Amino acid sequence: MRLPTDTVHLKLRTRQYELFGRPLGRGVERRIMLIGVVGAALWWAILLLLGVPILHRLAPLAFLVPPVVFVLYGTRREDTGRMVVAAWWDWLLFRAPSRRRAIGNPLLSLHGHRARPVPLMVTTQLVPTSPASRRDGGAS
Repeated sequence: MRLPTDTVHLKLRTRQYELFGRPLGRGVERRIMLIGVVGAALWWAILLLLGVPILHRLAPLAFLVPPVVFVLYGTRREDTGRMVVAAWWDWLLFRAPSRRRAIGNPLLSLHGHRARPVPLMVTTQLVPTSPASRRDGGAS
């Protein structure tokens, strides 16, 4: 006998209520915080590698606005309940060339060499049967 369970409908979303001793009000979901930290770190690394000056007067705009927009749009929930960032990640994985690699045929030429034919030996054996043996289900 199977008993009903509610584990399919249970969605735990842990929240961070305090950060560095400062209260965060009703709390921020930890998954959203993680997405924000990773997105901001990647964006800042890209800007620093490109040589964008940190002390320029537009630097706060360049360093802070794109990660905030990424987090705001990426953490919205679709109709299915998934975050939009998951759909973006699926799209990137689908477009990656390593995911679309063709499976090679081992019988075709490799590195410019011609393929050698594979010899096959096929043998058959003819067994005569009578009409009576077909009705019985086989030879007797």
